[in-house]
Amino acid sequence: MLNVSLSMASVIYIFDKLASERVSALMFFHWLNVSHPELCCDPDIGGCVVDNCGLLGNFEAMVPILNEFNLKRMCLGRRAFRFMVILRFDEDSRMECVRRIVNVLNEVGGVCQSSGFKVLIEILSFSGNFDTVEFVIGEAGRHVNRYNYLLRMMCKRGDYEKVGDLVEKMKRCGVEPNGSTYNMLVSCLFKIGNFADACQVLETMEKENGLSDEFTFDTIVRLLCKHGQIDLALTFIDKMTLKGIEPCSLTHAAVIKCYFEHGKYDEAHKYVVDSACKGSYSSNENYTLLASLHLKKGSVLHSQKILHEMMDRGLKPNYSVYMKIRKCLEKKNKADMSWELSRRYLSLIET
Repeated sequence: MLNVSLSMASVIYIFDKLASERVSALMFFHWLNVSHPELCCDPDIGGCVVDNCGLLGNFEAMVPILNEFNLKRMCLGRRAFRFMVILRFDEDSRMECVRRIVNVLNEVGGVCQSSGFKVLIEILSFSGNFDTVEFVIGEAGRHVNRYNYLLRMMCKRGDYEKVGDLVEKMKRCGVEPNGSTYNMLVSCLFKIGNFADACQVLETMEKENGLSDEFTFDTIVRLLCKHGQIDLALTFIDKMTLKGIEPCSLTHAAVIKCYFEHGKYDEAHKYVVDSACKGSYSSNENYTLLASLHLKKGSVLHSQKILHEMMDRGLKPNYSVYMKIRKCLEKKNKADMSWELSRRYLSLIET
């Protein structure tokens, strides 16, 4: 009567207040549809009225509202079906409620059906009701993107063991996993320490579609090294060699550090030498890192020998590491060794 212009925030506040009091919002929505039709085209407002119907168990009232939304090509917003969380159903009641929602969505069809299924899957996944989500996916249509959303939520909640089971279920249902599916599966297998299976999945990915941007060979090697799986990491290094792919400097560093962390100093040295023999562009960095690691371990004489070896190959050490080794030699009264190291270094940079 006062011709007041309502804001979106005030309308949502009214819907929230009616919901908290368990009062039907249908009269308010119908009035709003006449007095402020522009607001009723917003997905959040649509979600609010659908949510209110669900809170009161009035699923029949959803049908004409959703049909109207379909005519406007209006999708349901994220506020729809929040009552699924608020009402704290037991398992049987939740499933019964989900069946009623599914029946409504299938009855109305259109954009409300597709957007409604998406919102319902999101709400249930966020709540951790994964079995119920699988039922909804079966009703909505078994599409890989719907399964991927569920997998993503499982990963976020730390339910890593369930991810592999769901991927197997997808395959049995005739849904072919895509790159995103495999990426999540591999990440979960790494997190639970199942490295052999993770590598097997990666090999499948490589054969079928090629590795994704997320899981390049370099990334895989560094992940395996991070978890101490040096032997598996080397198998991927070998694959890179066969394909003519040069590991980046960070990948070489990860392998060398992994060897060192496990006390395999000779293997680390051999890896650096072999990489240099293959003409690796990271040879300078590899040798310098090896010398630096020996120095940190307290073996200055070994680190000095590494620098001699690399300079004999015509490779220039990092200046900072070179100076640290010289100073350590001088502190240990090895001035003659320090001088020889200096002589070789100056000779190398002058040529």
